[in-house]
Amino acid sequence: MSRRHPDETDEATDDPILERVLSDSAYDRVRTERFSHFKQPVARKLAVQSALLGVLALALPLYLLYPSDAAAYLPSTDPATASPIILFIGAFALVVQLGTAALLAGSALYRVRNEPLTEDQAIEAFNVENFAAYFGFGTGGLAIVMTMCMLALGLGGESTLGAYVETMDGTNPFASSIYALPLGLLGTTALAASAVVLAARWYVGRRFERL
Repeated sequence: MSRRHPDETDEATDDPILERVLSDSAYDRVRTERFSHFKQPVARKLAVQSALLGVLALALPLYLLYPSDAAAYLPSTDPATASPIILFIGAFALVVQLGTAALLAGSALYRVRNEPLTEDQAIEAFNVENFAAYFGFGTGGLAIVMTMCMLALGLGGESTLGAYVETMDGTNPFASSIYALPLGLLGTTALAASAVVLAARWYVGRRFERL
């Protein structure tokens, strides 16, 4: 009877005692015994990262919904050329999500290639996945939330943006950046990155099915 691997399906059991009883894998034991807030299968983590990048891509249509009076605080009403300072938070989030997704996929494929893992290999793989999950969902996820929440302020028009700038002692985070990072480029790149991570999720899942 073949062993059920925790990354073969998103419906893998979340009962650590049952996992320990059913599994003869060093990685499964390490995953069960060590603490982490993110013990979901790698395929599920990649799906969440793809969704987060998809949310970041919504920055482009969100900007298009700004009322006309918001232009007083914007570098441009054209998202293809607008490059507000706050977009650099989103760009940072995009890089973090892609980097940590690469770590997650790489760690999963390492496990497939070297199965059965030794105890040391299992610990190393778990540590890489744990770091990628915390950094990707914690730092990267927070950066995406911050970016989208700040961009959402523009929906309130001049009054909302003006009130926010006043709370920032006159600093306008929607002002044009000295570095060219158009919103159109960030949005389309985030959408493409979301598709790439989703494809990685599918590929990782297929590799575990053949294990």
